[in-house]
Amino acid sequence: MTQKITFPRAFAFAVDDLGWMDGADLSEKPVPGPYRTGVKRRFELSDYQYMIDVGKAVGSRIQCLFILSEMDRTNLLARFPTTTYLREQWDNSHRVSEAQEVIMRFVREQSAYMEFGLHGTGHEYWAPGQPQKRAEWYNLADKEPWPEVSLREHIQCFKDILAQYGITPENGHSFPESFVPCAYSYFWNPTGSYSLGKLLSEAGVKYANTDFSEIPELNPPTEPNGGGFDFNTHVINRINYGNVWYELSSLPKVPLAEQKTDIIESHWPNWLAQDDPLQPAVTARWIEYYKAAQRLPDRYIAKNTEQLHAQWLYNKHTVVTEPTPGVVTLDNTAMPEKAYTFKGLGNLVLKLRLAPGEHIASADLNGTPLAVAFEDEGYGFLYLPPLERQVYTLRYAVGNERPPVHVYNDGTYNVYRVELSGQGLSATLRIYGEQDVKVRCPKPVLVQSMARGLTVLHHRYDESSGYLHMAVKASDMQGCTGSVVVRW
Repeated sequence: MTQKITFPRAFAFAVDDLGWMDGADLSEKPVPGPYRTGVKRRFELSDYQYMIDVGKAVGSRIQCLFILSEMDRTNLLARFPTTTYLREQWDNSHRVSEAQEVIMRFVREQSAYMEFGLHGTGHEYWAPGQPQKRAEWYNLADKEPWPEVSLREHIQCFKDILAQYGITPENGHSFPESFVPCAYSYFWNPTGSYSLGKLLSEAGVKYANTDFSEIPELNPPTEPNGGGFDFNTHVINRINYGNVWYELSSLPKVPLAEQKTDIIESHWPNWLAQDDPLQPAVTARWIEYYKAAQRLPDRYIAKNTEQLHAQWLYNKHTVVTEPTPGVVTLDNTAMPEKAYTFKGLGNLVLKLRLAPGEHIASADLNGTPLAVAFEDEGYGFLYLPPLERQVYTLRYAVGNERPPVHVYNDGTYNVYRVELSGQGLSATLRIYGEQDVKVRCPKPVLVQSMARGLTVLHHRYDESSGYLHMAVKASDMQGCTGSVVVRW
């Protein structure tokens, strides 16, 4: 064995400003409105589909951050004048149509590849008796927080607009787990009694990203790839690498190898072409960009936001060494307690360069088999279960065959652990949306979900490949965790 395991940084994009129905920038109007997307047209369902196409092609659940004011169907926001530029005169009735219902239903149904995240209600903030100020979640102009009660109202408004589309806890859906503040307006105050992280945590948000350099007065983490916990929300830095917020068909200009942050800033127009016939070429460029990151030895495509943040935490706190090829020591004793209390520490991911025809033939962690396999762009990937604060020994071998029984994780779901027995397996998964879960195994006699939120819709066994294909669906658009049992 000539290659050794690498401990890569995760790779992902955050995409701001989805959810607008109209795109024109209103910031220079006589009555200043929100910046929106800077693209002077109305958005359509296809503008969401293009991002799904990229996610499917690269196996990533793309983090998409939504503004919901123009999805308001009842003029709810008129009762909360700090949320929109029209204040008490807010009237969205001219936008109310079946198109909104279609878009929101599509987003809910495509949650395997598009993560619905919180960005804001109206993007800016309209304080009583004051002009518009940037931005919704922190007063960047005066360098002071907005009133706590007001921001709680903004979060509640976001919930209430979601409820207009049936996206409620009563219907089985959680509040978004991811957040990006509009215009980097993050009130960082983890040691205070009031912080944006406190409000986000209480709402259900676990993960956030922003450009910390925009709030130096709050003493945030200063490292380029820095981050930390603000109450129970894990916040990491991001940087814009040259793709301006209003530019159509615009990818980062800074080379991948020079990018310092794990998550990369982008905006909705960056993913869209000027006109539909030009879109396939734009989509192809985004797909290739992801694949280029996957080919780097020190990066890998995060399947979802949980995995992105977990890998960030492991990279920061876990020491991985391989003194002998095939034997890896993982010292996770320095992982902080906060990483466990916020309930978001998932898989640790390792990768190994493979020659043509090679596979990771076997792997075990402290003697327990790791029955998870995935290969892409000339690499094999190991998805370790969530690690406790201890030292682990990983042993692996390379050969001409994959393990005879394993989950082949080519989706955007997480495999936390696979327990094997002579007659079957039990796989603990976190599923997003509806996905095909592939399991290499003997022909099964039983396939069953053991979790209330996960449903095995149907399954088939391919005799020629030896793979079981299970269509598994999560009831919550933010994902569900549970076990699926296969017996043979």
